[in-house]
Amino acid sequence: MFLYKQLDDPQQILPLATSAFALRPIEQGAADGWLASSVKHGCELYGVYEDDALLAGFMLYDFQMRLRSCVVPMGGIGLLCSRLDARGKGAVRFMIQNSLDTMMQKGQVVCVLDPFDETFYRHYGWEKFSRCQIIEISPNLLKVPERLGAGITATDLPFPDEASMSFYNQYAAEHYTLAQRTQREWESRTQILSWSTDTAARGVVKFFRNECVAGLMGYDLTRKDGEDRPTFHANLLACEDEAVFQEMLRYLRQLSHQVATLRICLPLDRELWPYLSDRPAKSTIRDLFMIRIVSLDLLDGLRMDAPDMSLGVDVVDEQAPWNHGVWDLTITSGVLRVQRGQRADLRCGIGALSSVVSGFSSFAQLIASRHIESLDTYQGQDLPKTVTFLADYF
Repeated sequence: MFLYKQLDDPQQILPLATSAFALRPIEQGAADGWLASSVKHGCELYGVYEDDALLAGFMLYDFQMRLRSCVVPMGGIGLLCSRLDARGKGAVRFMIQNSLDTMMQKGQVVCVLDPFDETFYRHYGWEKFSRCQIIEISPNLLKVPERLGAGITATDLPFPDEASMSFYNQYAAEHYTLAQRTQREWESRTQILSWSTDTAARGVVKFFRNECVAGLMGYDLTRKDGEDRPTFHANLLACEDEAVFQEMLRYLRQLSHQVATLRICLPLDRELWPYLSDRPAKSTIRDLFMIRIVSLDLLDGLRMDAPDMSLGVDVVDEQAPWNHGVWDLTITSGVLRVQRGQRADLRCGIGALSSVVSGFSSFAQLIASRHIESLDTYQGQDLPKTVTFLADYF
């Protein structure tokens, strides 16, 4: 019989993580320190025991993430792992079911994770929700017009100051599906782990205008063995307007004497090609995170930019029985109301509904691909898609 409980010592999960993720000796010491630091800064570890043996475990992060037009509590799952000899026993299923109950009790509306295998997590109710574009270029490929306005200055910081952190959180509350960042998240973003042997520096570049922060660029600077010059990874470009964005590109272009390659991560609606003199060396679209509604009840009151509508959805959720059944989703003046219903217009799993609510997909798209079943009473009601993008990893 399985027992699910919170782990009180990070050392308990390290052997599982070592085998599940094939951590090399050089990585194990750093992983030990990272686990201790994560727990110290508020992350929680949970596991499933059979008798005295720990069979599976995971780390739970407590985030505040923008969803539609609200900032809501989000549970981030990381480090999900199990013993090699425990596969197929049902321990992971038991753990995931209990993790959803844990997150519901904490008031976390949705759960997000970076999947090692989409099929695996889709089976438990998660669905796609975020993509980004990654563009690799030589810095001198950037062609930026003359400055639109004077007075924008850039300062490289190993760690963001209070003004920078405040700017980012305000930006994150208004754009995409970005998460709020506390001191903990910034420490994680700027810490160099001992196993990251290629990483030379991590930090942010603050862009200042009229005595106020107007933009923030996060970066990693890396160099592999045998390379003469490093690669500059711009993993966050948060800016007030196009003038600041152009100043960011101008800053990147000026790195041409120091940096061989720029690797820029952008949301799908941010166009870089007008500022390039030639095609990039590499341009890819990468699937990032998956999302799952933890509790439909907790979605009640969510603000979103959507027309008034009313829809009954018969939701299938085998892992979280409190979500299972018919729900009425009503939008009035941009506010979503969620309550138990009697009549369904659509039938779908919790994963498909999660993807639509997030804005990544639509009812029409998933009906066409047969992820959602349209019933006789359905009259075409839908939620508008939006650009989803989450820049945090966990």
